[in-house]
Amino acid sequence: MSQPPNKLYKKDRMKSRQEAVNVARTWLGTPYVKRQRCKGAGVDCGQLLAGYLIEIEAVTEADVSEYGPYGSDWFHHTRDELYLKELMKFGKLIAETKCRGGQKIEPGNLVLFRVARSRVFNHGAIITAWPMGIHANREGVCETDLICDPLTSFKEMVVFDPWGKP
Repeated sequence: MSQPPNKLYKKDRMKSRQEAVNVARTWLGTPYVKRQRCKGAGVDCGQLLAGYLIEIEAVTEADVSEYGPYGSDWFHHTRDELYLKELMKFGKLIAETKCRGGQKIEPGNLVLFRVARSRVFNHGAIITAWPMGIHANREGVCETDLICDPLTSFKEMVVFDPWGKP
């Protein structure tokens, strides 16, 4: 018999922040493929966050099994913060701001952005050392300076700490 999803899976056994950053970097170079989560073969920004959370042992596969499927333009047809609500189950909200310098954000934290004129948060990244972050964009998974990246710079963002209690 399968166990119900445990939204606070193994917080006491999660990888350290540095181990988590190392996990995130193993996704670098993975091509961008919508609605996929296969390291080296294809992933989108949402599935990258899900895969990362599973690998750092913050959640189980069952916890994120209902995450998706979603269309390419899902965020154009809703005002419901689906992405934000899902991530709030797995970490503590620690900041709501615009993406710019001077932020106190820890390695391993997750960041959601409102991009492409979206009314809802629709893009995510994993912080490696602020302002550097790993995210999946049209060119694939890359590590970039988020305050200089045209996709994320000066966009509204929220920051989550997977090591904190939601």
